[in-house]
Amino acid sequence: MYHSNLICCFAVLCSLCGIPCLATPPDHYDEQQKLDYVHDFIEGNKLKLIGDLPNAANLLTRCTEVNPNDAAAFFALSDIYMAVENNVEALKNARRAAQLDKGNIWYKLRLSELYIASNYADSAISVYRDMTEMNPDNIDLRMDLSDLYLAVNQYRKALKEIKKIEQTYGFTKETAIARYKIYAQKDASRKMEKTLRKSIDRFPDELRFYGLLAEMYSSMGKQKEAQENYRKLLDEDPNNALGLISMIEFYKGYGNDEKALSEMKRMYNNKLIHPDLKVELYLSLTADSLFAKKYVLPLDSMVEQLRENYPNNFRVRMVNADRNLKRHRLEAAREDLLFITGKVATNEILWEQLLYVLHLLQDNQTLFDSSEKALEYFGNHYLFNFFRGLSASLLKKTDEAILSLNKAIEYLKKEKEPDKAVELQALVFLGEAYNEQKQYSQSDEVFDRALALAPNHPLVLNNYSYYLSLRGEKLDKAEQYIKKCIAIEPNSSTYLDTYAWVLYKMGRIEEAIIMIEKAMQHGGQDNPEIVDHLCELLVVSGRMDEAAETCRQAVELNHEEKTVEQKIESIQKQ
Repeated sequence: MYHSNLICCFAVLCSLCGIPCLATPPDHYDEQQKLDYVHDFIEGNKLKLIGDLPNAANLLTRCTEVNPNDAAAFFALSDIYMAVENNVEALKNARRAAQLDKGNIWYKLRLSELYIASNYADSAISVYRDMTEMNPDNIDLRMDLSDLYLAVNQYRKALKEIKKIEQTYGFTKETAIARYKIYAQKDASRKMEKTLRKSIDRFPDELRFYGLLAEMYSSMGKQKEAQENYRKLLDEDPNNALGLISMIEFYKGYGNDEKALSEMKRMYNNKLIHPDLKVELYLSLTADSLFAKKYVLPLDSMVEQLRENYPNNFRVRMVNADRNLKRHRLEAAREDLLFITGKVATNEILWEQLLYVLHLLQDNQTLFDSSEKALEYFGNHYLFNFFRGLSASLLKKTDEAILSLNKAIEYLKKEKEPDKAVELQALVFLGEAYNEQKQYSQSDEVFDRALALAPNHPLVLNNYSYYLSLRGEKLDKAEQYIKKCIAIEPNSSTYLDTYAWVLYKMGRIEEAIIMIEKAMQHGGQDNPEIVDHLCELLVVSGRMDEAAETCRQAVELNHEEKTVEQKIESIQKQ
């Protein structure tokens, strides 16, 4: 009873797996051993079905070791090796299965498939010849054999197989196409033309023959004949997208760009043609940079038309995003890229494009949210961690900034060629975040690392110096760095202001005033912070008349809700 049920279950399993025969236990086995063997075979195929390939392979290998004549076990093993792309072992086991069961067409089909994948065309042909002898009326096998002969340029043999089909079934659409392919590869243009004209006479409703004839004439330089057949095709089927595309490329190929563009517009206005095909045509034509530049405005208009008509089509939005990026229309590109990454979240390049656009737009909240989403798929990506840290820093989410910037720096070290510019920016923002958290030793350590990476970078020198001056610590070091910074960029109002603040903290008030007045002369008069600093310095130095006017400017620029007198009083109290 158990044995009968086991075989019945296995028959169902075979139908699911595509296995056309049962396991074959060794003849000398007793009943229980045979049951165990069949159980191993069934279990191996079950494991194969659920994806447990290593254990499936172990069980089926054991079957082939116990019975080296079990074709089904070798066939099942070839299936597993194909799944893990081990074509050498897959071919070895398929060959063994076919040798053991010479009449099994499934085994031969698998063997020929692996021969083709391994570029053993002659061996595949040999297997197909065996199969056609076993199944002389099987059209599909003969068609495949003809294609194999064609692949190795054995034109006569390829044509011979087609003629054998025609002896039984006559001249069909399928044999016509097969003949055309053979003549085309052989470059027999007269026979190609004769076959296509015969096909049109026999099958006047089969419009693809007009298209093929038009393409053939186009390749032969017969423009009039090509145009005539394209027109016949499209008169009968104006919605034939492939025919339209071929005709448009035909016009462009012969230098009639205006006609190509005109037909393209007509195709774009046809709502029955799928938008993906319209995108394909656009990409094909704009691959020619001269054509793209010549018709930049009408092509731009057509993409906009696609965007309006198919707002939820992924490929349309991709093309539109590319168009907007090239035109530096960042707001529009942002909307496209947000849509695209919402549909396909596993494309790293698309996330990079989106995050760069958001950074350029200074859309820090969306940059933070989008970088978080990107990290769900690419958690170890240094750039995505950097953008999250950068946006968190600008949003005053200091803890999040520290976490992400440290990760960005960590993952950068694992890159073969670390991006030094990103690393430097990450260190600067990390140093600032630690300073914001009053973790001054960590901040100084990070700025030291930044200077080791870029010892003459003005921004790093300035920021490090400024933070030291605010704390009133290591002022000699602060002065050294800011002097070096100003030697590199002597007319920066921001850097001159920092130097003034360092001098102020060192007690050198008059020098500080001279330096900040120089900053005012280089654009600082419109900077609220710099004017505020000058106000404070003048009050501290006791130059009250000058201080009153400067403090009035500071109150106005900073939109402070206090009088000049109140501001001066608050400075004096400090």
